[in-house]
Parts: sequence; C-alpha cells; structure tokens
Amino acid sequence: MKFTDMDMLQDYEKDTRMATVAYALIQTEIIDPTLRKIIGKVNNEAAKAQEKAAKLILSRGDRP
Repeated sequence: MKFTDMDMLQDYEKDTRMATVAYALIQTEIIDPTLRKIIGKVNNEAAKAQEKAAKLILSRGDRP
C-alpha cells in the first residue's frame, strides 16, 4: 500500500482535530486554574494546526 502526501495530510488534520476535542474535554475536568490555562493553550495550538492543515487540504481541491 502506498500513501500519498494528501493521505498523510488528511491523517494529520484528523489527528489534530481529535486532539482539539480531547484537550477541550480534559480542560473541563481540571480544577487547578494554572493547569487548566496550560491545557487551554495547548488546545488553541492544536486548533491552529488543524485549521492550517484543513486550509491546505481545501486549497488542493479536497475536503478534510
């Protein structure tokens, strides 16, 4: 089986999307405000990476 760059980009987009969902869920379970803030920042970074990957996929005429 041979994977293309688009296959890998689609996988990366999916993984970052799932990470964003997971970080958001984890953030709701955290009581410590400092740790909650850190997880919030991590969530934002995962969302930015997902957005960039999705835009790249869309620019290539495919759908994330």
